[in-house]
Amino acid sequence: MILVADIGGTNARFAIASVNAEGVSLSHKRSFRVSDFDTPVAAARAYLASTGLKPRLAAVAMAARITDDDRIEFTNSRWHLDISAARRSLGLDRLVAINDFEALATGVRSLPPNAFVNVKPGTPVASAPVVVLGPGTGFGQALIVPFASSRRVIATQGGQIGFAPHGDEEAELLRVLSREFGHVPVERVVSGPGLLNIYRFLLAFPGGIRAEIDGVSKRNSTLQSPFFGERRLATPEDIVHAATSSASPLAAKTVDMFCAILGAVVGDAVLATGALGGAILGGGVSSKIHERLLTSAFIERFRAKGLMRAFVEDVPIDLIVSDDAALFGAAIMMKEREGAA
Repeated sequence: MILVADIGGTNARFAIASVNAEGVSLSHKRSFRVSDFDTPVAAARAYLASTGLKPRLAAVAMAARITDDDRIEFTNSRWHLDISAARRSLGLDRLVAINDFEALATGVRSLPPNAFVNVKPGTPVASAPVVVLGPGTGFGQALIVPFASSRRVIATQGGQIGFAPHGDEEAELLRVLSREFGHVPVERVVSGPGLLNIYRFLLAFPGGIRAEIDGVSKRNSTLQSPFFGERRLATPEDIVHAATSSASPLAAKTVDMFCAILGAVVGDAVLATGALGGAILGGGVSSKIHERLLTSAFIERFRAKGLMRAFVEDVPIDLIVSDDAALFGAAIMMKEREGAA
């Protein structure tokens, strides 16, 4: 019996896992909002109290750079995890911390076929890596690399590569974000907060061009905008809901621009890693917008690699629509480490 958790910047998902020769099974699944708890230990205590169970092992998949340090800082959250203190507080014999996308990539092969939606058909190269990546509160990436008769999973920091704009509108978006943040990594644009950044940009500069370029005031430009009069949306969830329900043209344009940029980022990741084995989209945002993603410019931008278009042309892309992949992966990695101990 293993306590498994998948903790991002917004949600903390918990379950009890068991691993045997037939695979992984999960029970007592429950999700909490990170903002409702001061620490991950407090959230774990609340979860365990709701189950009445006392597991002795725990594996935590977390949006963080995992090091040998006992204290780990979450990338997009105020939380941190002190492994030794958490183990003692929760009455565990062992607690391991795992990068969330390393866990996600480890768990994908344990998911049933209905846990995926095909975004782009293709023919995978069996000897080539598979890249697993996607937007949540941040942007995660891991590689599944063929190794001898098995595979190895490698966590990366692909979300921190620089955002490469395409066309005037995205170039202007980069200029605006650079002025606000300095360095603009991919996750400033393709993530939950990235949705808000795109939305704020389009709201302030309709058409994607700064008002002073057109020789008019920002106020007049906004009044002339087709989005004038819309209720301002405050969260990524609001933007996704408004876009998918056709309640807001601005939200729809935001999500469409997001999907196009995401396609370009996935194509760049395939080029950079040689992932001819395929690309698998995960992250909390991807599954929420998957229907709009299928009709967006995502695939067009994925393929738009100039002389390298032929390299990416036949790469298949699947989207994970299950919340369980990282929990499966955490359980598998815990079992492997126990077996190696």
